[in-house]
Amino acid sequence: MDIFFKNNLNENSINPPEEVTEHFFSFFSNPLNIEWYIENNSYEAIFYENEFEKIASYDQSGNLIHVKTNIPIEQLPEVICEIVKSFGEIMNSIIIDENSETFYEIIYRDKDLNRFDLLIDQNGKILSNQIL
Repeated sequence: MDIFFKNNLNENSINPPEEVTEHFFSFFSNPLNIEWYIENNSYEAIFYENEFEKIASYDQSGNLIHVKTNIPIEQLPEVICEIVKSFGEIMNSIIIDENSETFYEIIYRDKDLNRFDLLIDQNGKILSNQIL
């Protein structure tokens, strides 16, 4: 299993409020290896579910903000894959589920080996493309 998310956090693990954990355990069927952090005033659980590494983000009131799932490149929709390949080589892919919408966060590198963070909506519209 890839541990992309966990390797990108440096904060210490915390215990979230009860309303956050109540929603978390009612929403996710079989989370494993759960670690909680505070990131940008949000509670984040990094965990595995069905062999995928995920992050669930909650606001201070215990409302789910979004779920990020680190997915294999092969699981990207064809249209998204083709858009990203026009920029360069795909290095990592994350699907973001937020308020009934789906987004894709892709790390790619160009021919000069510069790395970029590309955010695309489910229709293929590029929302941001920033160098890392």
